[in-house]
Amino acid sequence: MSGALYAGGIEVTCLDHQAGGRSSEYLYELKRQHIAIHVRVIRRRRKSMALYVEKGVLPELRVPTNCAWRDIHSFLGSKFDWIIATESELAGRITAPCNNYTAGGEVSYLGRRVPLVLTKSRFNVVEADDTSIYVSCANPSRPEAVEKQIIHWYRRQAEALFPERIQVIGGLFSSRTDPSRMTVRKMRARWGSCSSKGELCLNLWLMKAGLPQIDFVIAHELCHLRHFAHNASFYALLGEVMPDWKEREVLLGQAV
Repeated sequence: MSGALYAGGIEVTCLDHQAGGRSSEYLYELKRQHIAIHVRVIRRRRKSMALYVEKGVLPELRVPTNCAWRDIHSFLGSKFDWIIATESELAGRITAPCNNYTAGGEVSYLGRRVPLVLTKSRFNVVEADDTSIYVSCANPSRPEAVEKQIIHWYRRQAEALFPERIQVIGGLFSSRTDPSRMTVRKMRARWGSCSSKGELCLNLWLMKAGLPQIDFVIAHELCHLRHFAHNASFYALLGEVMPDWKEREVLLGQAV
């Protein structure tokens, strides 16, 4: 595919293509004058286009298998400035330490770095006190085995903590605001989501953040029960319920 000018004078060029079993990947270059960025485009079975920008990796656009190339090219061109701005913002953020699942390593839990104490056992058990997290499993020398147990433990803690915080934050609204259902799952690009049916989904990795940041995400999603779009009414309600939400949002990016 040759380069062509699209929205905003952006030249969109396909540099490489790899076909897989259920998906196909394409490497694109987006260029305007002397500024160029690269984006990975993945065709797979899905219903809509979604663009992901994360620190340290190529931006990734996921598209349905039947999506027209002209729509893909137009979308890429229209997102040129947004991708640059987002990558610049991410580059300036303080990066939180990663979990270290080895003996003596530390993991993040509710805004703190907590050391791990690992023990070999036939039974999988994770417990915590004010100083440490204690993990017992069959293969404590394997980080992936310890990680699996920590993730299970995160989930149990989240399924107990998040409903409690929803009750607390819901009480800050002028009239009671409760989701019809709450679920927890690992998500790459969102801290939470709210469906048109009032169902709330929260990211498991919020367990690495502090309570003020968890409460911000919950407040944000509960506001969507009143205002589904990110419009002026939505942000007015969020500011009423949580006046310091902007500061909490910044700290969330630094904590997880």
